[in-house]
Amino acid sequence: MPSVPIVSVIIPNFNHAQYLGDAITSVMNQTFRDFEVIVVDDGSTDNSREVVKEFGDRVQYIWQKNSGLSAARNTGIEQARGEFIGVLDADDMYEPEFMSVLVPILQEDKMAGAVYCGYRFVDVANQPLPQVEARLVPPDRLFQALVDGNFLVPESILVRKHCYAKLGLFDVKFRACEDVDMWLRIAGQYKVLGVTNILTRHRILPHSMSTDPSRQTENRLAVIQKHFGPIPLVDKDWTEAQRRAYGQAYLASTVEYLQARMTDRAYESFKNMIVACPALLTRLNTFYELGCGEQPKGYRGDFASLNLDSSSRHLIDMLDRFFEEVKNPSYSSQLRRVAYSQSYFALGLLYYGSRRFTEARSFFLRAAILDWRLVLDRTFISSLIKSFINPKIIDWYREKRYRSVDSQHSQSA
Repeated sequence: MPSVPIVSVIIPNFNHAQYLGDAITSVMNQTFRDFEVIVVDDGSTDNSREVVKEFGDRVQYIWQKNSGLSAARNTGIEQARGEFIGVLDADDMYEPEFMSVLVPILQEDKMAGAVYCGYRFVDVANQPLPQVEARLVPPDRLFQALVDGNFLVPESILVRKHCYAKLGLFDVKFRACEDVDMWLRIAGQYKVLGVTNILTRHRILPHSMSTDPSRQTENRLAVIQKHFGPIPLVDKDWTEAQRRAYGQAYLASTVEYLQARMTDRAYESFKNMIVACPALLTRLNTFYELGCGEQPKGYRGDFASLNLDSSSRHLIDMLDRFFEEVKNPSYSSQLRRVAYSQSYFALGLLYYGSRRFTEARSFFLRAAILDWRLVLDRTFISSLIKSFINPKIIDWYREKRYRSVDSQHSQSA
């Protein structure tokens, strides 16, 4: 046997021969060289075996009867000899510095169980998309951050093998969101570090498992039930942790249904979100996410591709429908005012970012009329004032400022 590698990269594959070569090549191009590659073929019927053969004995190939993504990852982890485990899906890629940046972090901090990095979204042809994820959360807040909305992807995290040995492998009963379950387990027991370096590529494929919102919802709720218990039958039995977890899960599902243009299912999920966690109606981020609702993965937050007229209409329609249908005294008129004011505030920010200042100003003013306390919010006031200024003046000011900064740098150099 060759010497024991420091890193084992597990590549689960099912009929992804057209992308598998890119994934393997991205590992072979690492500037850090002490690794092994294990491809676990989960019953592929395409030419995946031939793709792997092109890399010779540099890649270990394991074929198994189709058992699902989690089972394929688990087979690879069980065969891995490295101290650190990377899980790279067959359609994703590492950047060349992935291991050379992350491995030393785990080597230096023996208490850390894992480390994650930022990533960029790419299309089928591996062309960069506008969205980049580079979030950094303190280790003691990571578990809750993941409950509030998972932002990790499998290829963006490097885990000590002994974490899998202690906590168990990927749960094979989940056919989606199995990675969320694993990251919650790890973050709940171990110190997990992060860096903002963009070190992986996450490919967006049409008709992939993640584009099926019903499948995602079913498994997401199953993950939440595993960690927080089933949905209480009586309203008073909810804990705050359950409300937040289930509320955020339904919010994520609402967004996915909007992306799929399934507006009725989106509304049902939206209603479930409010029933689980009414407090989400008071948070700006809730409505900002919904305001970007129809925007697909890879484009989230990109103003140039945002269909705001459609998204804003769906958002307000859902609010109108909920408060018309649900005659519950616990949803006070105050909650209703705050919900609408926060939705208008979020839409104002989105229209402002899209440089549609007239619409932005209208939404800001409607928000302030409903909730005067917004005048104490610096972001709100700043955005409102700027929405009255001619955009050409703003462009002129920015250009002048950039030139001034460039001039100062040139003089100091």
